[in-house]
Amino acid sequence: MQEQDPARAPQEPGGGAAPVLRTDLRQNSLGLVGVTMQAITHIAPAIAALFFTQFIVSLAGITAPLAYVVGILVVLMLGNTLVQFSKHLPSAGGYYTYVSRSLSPRAGFITSWMYVLYSPLSGGPIYGFFGFILASELKAHYDINVPWLWWVCIVVGAPIVAFLQYRGIRISVRTVVVLGAAEILIVLALAITGFANPGPGGVSLEVFNFNNKLALSGFALAVVLSVQGLTGWEAAAPLAEETRDPKRNVPRSVLISIILLGCFLVFTFWGVITGFGVNTVNRLINSPVLPGLALANRYWAGVWWLVMAAFLSSTVAVCIATANVGTRMWYGMGRSGSFPKAFARVHPVHKTPVTAIVAQMCLALGSGLIFGAWFGADVSFFFVDGLILVLGVGFVYVIANIGVIRYYLTERRAEFNFFKHIVFPVVSTVVLVYAVLISFQPVCTTVCPASPFKWAPLVDGVWLVLGLLVLVYYRSQGREDWINNAGAALGESEEEYERVVGGPT
Repeated sequence: MQEQDPARAPQEPGGGAAPVLRTDLRQNSLGLVGVTMQAITHIAPAIAALFFTQFIVSLAGITAPLAYVVGILVVLMLGNTLVQFSKHLPSAGGYYTYVSRSLSPRAGFITSWMYVLYSPLSGGPIYGFFGFILASELKAHYDINVPWLWWVCIVVGAPIVAFLQYRGIRISVRTVVVLGAAEILIVLALAITGFANPGPGGVSLEVFNFNNKLALSGFALAVVLSVQGLTGWEAAAPLAEETRDPKRNVPRSVLISIILLGCFLVFTFWGVITGFGVNTVNRLINSPVLPGLALANRYWAGVWWLVMAAFLSSTVAVCIATANVGTRMWYGMGRSGSFPKAFARVHPVHKTPVTAIVAQMCLALGSGLIFGAWFGADVSFFFVDGLILVLGVGFVYVIANIGVIRYYLTERRAEFNFFKHIVFPVVSTVVLVYAVLISFQPVCTTVCPASPFKWAPLVDGVWLVLGLLVLVYYRSQGREDWINNAGAALGESEEEYERVVGGPT
């Protein structure tokens, strides 16, 4: 794509020239399968299916699969927002570009600033938690005591993922495809094992019965947690500049990943519950080990380690996927000037954002080691990836929902649809707000977070304030050039950009 003559560059309402967006990343590298698996592995199928089983079942009982069915509908509403943006504004900046264009560049900056608490921050604690689980299983099966394994996994895992990223988007996504397929097949086999060896109650459709009063006591909270468990579907958007026909393939990958992973989780939860017994669900809730591992220990005998292989595949794949998201977002921000320009530096051969990759690796090492040493690898995983992450991405989703309403009421008025651009964003926003309120209400009546979990809102709040202070600093130093570039998207013609921002200079 040619760079536009600055003399004919379009202008943002705030003033100043802005070139039509060009990319130094390797274009047309990914097809629909690759970009869809990027989204699927970002959800982390094995982790989502097996790590949170007990908590979801403790809330919704045997109707946990039904909670995921309802959760899928809500997530499809959230996914609709990304679809509506990505079909017009393909960009490595992702939500940074969408919110900058629909609301304002400063709102886009704050949105991406909060997104740092999501994909970029999550990798380190995931490595550590895998090491913690592996150490526990080695102790239980072979009496091998390696309590330090969690930090070894962090120190080894982060550089490996960074190297795969450095070598090129094709290599990293191909790795994601292979590992993602492996973990899905293993977890599906485990669920089928549960169906083949049902506990008391057999294979029952009662898991989908809304009239099951006993099970529905915590159903609403289980639904909002299932929505949180499905986060990750948006990971295809930052790879738009490296995807073939991004205006078509990125929106399709979002919907496909939500539907496929949603069905996968419903089936898996149903299978694991069936294996423990729908009439004895308390055995699952009170299991001393993860229910998936308990089933593997019972029925897979000498190959129980296949579940650990699925965890390993899920850990590596999700860490690659989250790193891909973080580095592309930082590349987009560096290119526009809202982050240091060094973040936009691309390797001349591999066409990968090298500075962003190094920064992402350091963040993974730092977050994993610091939080792991502070709270323990198990607690830090749920603290960072379960609460800090959820609150951060919830902020992003809500702002994007507001942005999509404004975008289609103004720029895309001719395409406005009441359900897609009003109902779906509003309903999904209400669910997200409810999720926060029910989890962190001052007087808890259901599940009251203990320390350190109760501090998650404060951590997110402090991070938000720091982002606002960065904007104040930029303004005080006259660093406003980035505002003119923040909302540009790949493939927009000069005429299209001029129509939106008010004409050439």
